[in-house]
Amino acid sequence: MQTTTEFLIWDKIVNSAKQRFDYELYANKFKDLGSDVFDTLLLHIIVGFASGECHETISTSLHNELQHIGLDIRDEIIDTIVEDKHIMFSTEIYAAYLTFSMLEDGHSEFEVLGCITDLLESPKVY
Repeated sequence: MQTTTEFLIWDKIVNSAKQRFDYELYANKFKDLGSDVFDTLLLHIIVGFASGECHETISTSLHNELQHIGLDIRDEIIDTIVEDKHIMFSTEIYAAYLTFSMLEDGHSEFEVLGCITDLLESPKVY
């Protein structure tokens, strides 16, 4: 079960990703399922890429997840959704990777939240 802080970390990552594309356009296609379904799909895409999965694996996984909840969407549509997200969400993918890494290294969830917040809200180029 997720703690409140862990939920905030993943929520911050997803909300950052939502700012990088026309979220409303895509979310409307999933409106019958509730607003959190599309957010969950975004999280799956981000976590998939952060975990080293390829585009095809993520697309297949999403297709299976959607079928499991009773939504039959053509593979081509899912591929289009996933298609450029490894580039578009590169910062969020890195944030997810960093979250996994920091938690595995024993950092507190509060430290991770602070680091992720800094990364997503005030990125710096060195």
